[in-house]
Amino acid sequence: MSDPKTFEFQGELFELDADGHLLDPSRWSPALARAMAAEEGVELSDEQWWLIRFVREHQTRYGTPPLMRVVVAALREARADPDLTSRDVYRLFRDNPVREACRLGGYPKPDWCI
Repeated sequence: MSDPKTFEFQGELFELDADGHLLDPSRWSPALARAMAAEEGVELSDEQWWLIRFVREHQTRYGTPPLMRVVVAALREARADPDLTSRDVYRLFRDNPVREACRLGGYPKPDWCI
């Protein structure tokens, strides 16, 4: 594993782990998430924000990020569409959507994530 990194935003340095997750989740803000995504050339959509908020709420309530099947069930309910699948979640973030929502949502990489 490589050394921790930093991300500069609004004149402040934010420490990140080697995977780009905030080391201090209490420093997270929506503006920081937008800046981190913009650094990668991504403007977060409303649907991506839905996933980030859902992951943050789940993390706060249960102390762990949601498993994919929980996200799929919540997305089905939010969109009132019982036919949605994990494929639809992967359209939000192509490379491990829950891990990416954790990273942009200010939380560490899930323990169960490879």
